[in-house]
Amino acid sequence: MYLLDSDAARKLCQYQLIHELVRALNCALSDIAVLPQLTFQLRLNNQQAALKKLGSEESVALAVELMRHASIVDVKVEQSNHALNFERPDIDSGEAVLFAALYQNAQDTMLSGDKRAFLALSKFDDEVAANSIWVRLICLEEAIMLILQSECFAQVSAKVRARCDVDKAMSIAFGRTQAAEQSSALQALSSYVRDLNRDTGGRWRSLSEKGACIRIRQTKCRP
Repeated sequence: MYLLDSDAARKLCQYQLIHELVRALNCALSDIAVLPQLTFQLRLNNQQAALKKLGSEESVALAVELMRHASIVDVKVEQSNHALNFERPDIDSGEAVLFAALYQNAQDTMLSGDKRAFLALSKFDDEVAANSIWVRLICLEEAIMLILQSECFAQVSAKVRARCDVDKAMSIAFGRTQAAEQSSALQALSSYVRDLNRDTGGRWRSLSEKGACIRIRQTKCRP
């Protein structure tokens, strides 16, 4: 199961890249698990509020589809890891639930857009417990890099550049005023990931190390 946090879910819906992510991971929407509060966070019970939140009817429709088919993250309290204390001010309740679910099931992988939570995780005292999940964490930039392994760069770039209001770093990587070349965009995304590795004290794992934990679609990136 791929655990998708609310920040990444929102941005991927706004970029209209949910189906591309599913294809890149070689899975189905039902293999994605989201937090139960995502419906309310995206205002999906109110069409006008959802449109204001997500910015386009296409993004709203995609979010509704995601919620219709995705699983809901379930954490069994009696099986949760008591060695890790996720009650930190820099880890919100949603990320704490996802971390607990990740530790609970060694087969799961987490996709998150919340780098503060990753940095907080790197400061846990229980290194043995914390280290077991680093190889199963994917940041938003890596998710886009995975998508680019099997999707048309020009199409992904167009979707990202059409929504410069969604994520500043992503907008810079793909070019604000002029579209960036594929090599330049990938270099920028890789740079953000290297920064994350530095900021987490070298704990962040490369995509190549995560290959055994994610079912990456083996298709060369098309021009």
